Amino acid sequence: MFLKSLKIENSLGLIREIEFHRGLNLIVDETIEKDKRTTGNNVGKTTVLRLVDFCLGSSGKNIYQDSEFKEQENSTIKDFLINTEVIVVLTLVDDLDFPSDIITIKKNFLKYGKKIQEINGEAIINEKEFDLKLKELIFNTSVEKPTFKQIVSKNIRDEKNKLANIVKVLNPYTKIEEYEALFLFWLGINTDTHNQKELLGKEKTREESFQKRLKKEGELSLIEQQLELVNSKIEELQKIKANFNFNEKFEAQLVELNHLKLNLSKLSTELSRLNMRRELILESKVELENERTNIDVNQIESLYSKASKLIPNLQVSFEETVKFHNDLLDEKIKYIEYELPALTEKLKSISKDISSFRRRERELSEFVSASDYSDDYDKILIELNSFFEKKGNLEERKKFWITSNEKLYRINEELETINSEINSKDSIIQKRITLFNKFFTKISSQLYGEEYLLSTQKNEKGYDLIVTNIEGNPSTGKKKGQIAAFDFAYVLFAEEIELKFIHFIMHDQLENMHDNQLSTILVDLANSINCQFILPIVRDKIPSDIDIEKFIILRLSENIKLFKK
Repeated sequence: MFLKSLKIENSLGLIREIEFHRGLNLIVDETIEKDKRTTGNNVGKTTVLRLVDFCLGSSGKNIYQDSEFKEQENSTIKDFLINTEVIVVLTLVDDLDFPSDIITIKKNFLKYGKKIQEINGEAIINEKEFDLKLKELIFNTSVEKPTFKQIVSKNIRDEKNKLANIVKVLNPYTKIEEYEALFLFWLGINTDTHNQKELLGKEKTREESFQKRLKKEGELSLIEQQLELVNSKIEELQKIKANFNFNEKFEAQLVELNHLKLNLSKLSTELSRLNMRRELILESKVELENERTNIDVNQIESLYSKASKLIPNLQVSFEETVKFHNDLLDEKIKYIEYELPALTEKLKSISKDISSFRRRERELSEFVSASDYSDDYDKILIELNSFFEKKGNLEERKKFWITSNEKLYRINEELETINSEINSKDSIIQKRITLFNKFFTKISSQLYGEEYLLSTQKNEKGYDLIVTNIEGNPSTGKKKGQIAAFDFAYVLFAEEIELKFIHFIMHDQLENMHDNQLSTILVDLANSINCQFILPIVRDKIPSDIDIEKFIILRLSENIKLFKK
């Protein structure tokens, strides 16, 4: 797809319309340096790139917010975009000469009910659905990963990470699994399983973190040994306990007594909670009744009188207003009283149960006191309870370990299946990279007389792509030329294997390159490859031997800024 036009309009009408063409498209800052304070910055040349990016799914915050200092906003631009209801319309076509597929994207910077986000006239407010729709229309695919925004990230190089990195163009926290899906998509390799792989990777990370916490309390083997020890202690204490001679009913009654005490504690807590609830309801009722009784009728009548003078045709009389107020309070009282009958009944029932349990508690306590009950027996019961508690805790931890191990085993099996499927494509991946390098080395040699290579690096998490120079790492000054060589080579590569791809390349800050390489890019490469090379640049940074007039699509300056003619 090619860029056809970018239109900026607001509530006052059309602000600017930019028409794009094949080859080199220059956005020129023509500011004349009158003194050292005249910089030409902030005229809006980079903003054009960011408006295109906004239409293709970015948040648009970088139009008025510094990427490094996010708390520093350009309030003038932000207020202008929002208060004047700026709308941006981007048109894409499959062919600039004979378009058959046209995509029109319309967006504004407002939120909620005033938000505009349309594709070909269809409102798609949900960001994920918007991303998927663009991916289906432009790339003819519905795979979940990579996202459309990730796919086109290398086409719009306006942010620091995209200007400094050739292939690692996503945010710094992107995981290798996401990059693998993106790289394989760029190479034209099916990525249907990558969303599942990414989800499994996240699940595996969570499970491994959980096991780290489990290890702090002991490995599975240690827990199993501790369980063996606890079980043997329980068995030993059970034998000692069995040697005490009590009547048959004693132990059962002792258990019943302990159970009764526990239930009494729970019922007392519930009784307190319900009593508090009842008191709060009654207090609220009294407050509402007082509000009805203490209403200042004279004050309301005075307010009503003032309102009648301001609005002569009031449809509600003073008496109706007072009645409405009182009726509203009555309804509130009814609502809060609704719970009282059931609450009162429950309080009676709990009080009755407590009385019954306490009678039985006294009976059992008398029986236990009259029995031949010793302190030694009591100690054994306490010790047994302690070991049973330890056993329960250990069995719970063992269960966590077993469940977690089973889950990790299942995750690793599924990941292995997916990775095997990807590895089976290694031959075609290497062939595609070889083809890409045919164009990449040629263009990089044309620029610097050096041949750069793209290659794969594979680890347990997946494929990675790296760029190297046959003769060693490139200097910092050559990085921008290297990035341009990569992007131009990709256009030639994608056309060679008939991939659906974006035909425009947008670069910022290319004027930092040496004049020789800049001339090669602007004159030779940008106009000889079937693409659009959109470049914002300051006029006096363009080599003097280049006739740029026919390539200029927008002229800006200190006096003619993007949002102000």
